[in-house]
Amino acid sequence: MSIEGGADARVLGWDLLRGLCALTVASYHLLYWLKIVELPALGTYGVYLFFVLSGASLAYNYDAARVRGARNMASFLFARWMRLAPLYLLLCPLYLAMLAWHTGGWPGAIPERLALNATFAFGLWDPALTAILIGGWSLGIEFVFYLFFPLITRVLPNALWRNALFAALVLLQWAWIYGTVGAKGWTDGVVDYHQVPGFAAYFFGGCIIGHLRRERDLGLPIGVGLATWLGMGVLLFLLMPHQAGDELLGVRGALLFTACFAVVFFSGQVRVPGSMRDLAAWLGDVTYGCYLLHPIVMWSFLWFWLPAAPGMETGRRVALLVGVLAITCMLATFSERWVERPFRRWARRLSLRA
Repeated sequence: MSIEGGADARVLGWDLLRGLCALTVASYHLLYWLKIVELPALGTYGVYLFFVLSGASLAYNYDAARVRGARNMASFLFARWMRLAPLYLLLCPLYLAMLAWHTGGWPGAIPERLALNATFAFGLWDPALTAILIGGWSLGIEFVFYLFFPLITRVLPNALWRNALFAALVLLQWAWIYGTVGAKGWTDGVVDYHQVPGFAAYFFGGCIIGHLRRERDLGLPIGVGLATWLGMGVLLFLLMPHQAGDELLGVRGALLFTACFAVVFFSGQVRVPGSMRDLAAWLGDVTYGCYLLHPIVMWSFLWFWLPAAPGMETGRRVALLVGVLAITCMLATFSERWVERPFRRWARRLSLRA
């Protein structure tokens, strides 16, 4: 498979951004768990960018013809399930065993929760409560979006319909935010907020970006990408709230919401030079593993090896953070090569035979 150039190719600008988002989310969690500093906008918008990137990548690689009919739709959903499930299902029992060892007992309703997590059906309602893995809530919601994607591909070619639907989803998403976090605060409203309507505009907006990228590649210089990624980072820090949840509201929320689409659009239009292609591809490869593995690695330290870590001097906590990130990236590289990629290839061969 070619790296860039064609509807089935990887867009390296998106790969690079995807990897940066995974490292951002991991850094947010580790900084918070090690009691170094809380930077809520890094955690929230790092994940929200994943929704935009997911929609963009799918719309770039799939047009309506590829997901038309029951057979093609089933093949598409199977491919998406095989992309998410192998590593996720491998880590679920590991995390449950770690939790049981740490707390001295198993959590309740394990068979039911495993069934919901195995099918990603937990995304239909209260994924923040029913997901087994930390961060798993977003995967459940994303899989719900996959169910609607074949219909979305029918809307994308019509500018009037796609813009109208996007506007409606933006209104729905903002109403949902203000009806949950805006009305109750982050602590009391967080479970109600983490539902499909709270993120639908991100995914569909990403689909529009992917459709536009499929139609035209601007071939922008890498400097545009570097400026875009740096600008997004600066904006996140400039608009960092003192209280979690405030980054979603008001002018701050509107600016960051808009910036998510801008950074994905420009990342997709950047021509990554040869000197950066291997790095960009690697960042894309380790994204999923990094997202799922960093909590496992961190809590193995905090629960079993270094329970006193949050009380250590700041320098040692920072060193531990760097070490956990390094271990996570190594494990994610191993996972991509020996777990995720073989399953994806097997699923692709199976789909071709069907």
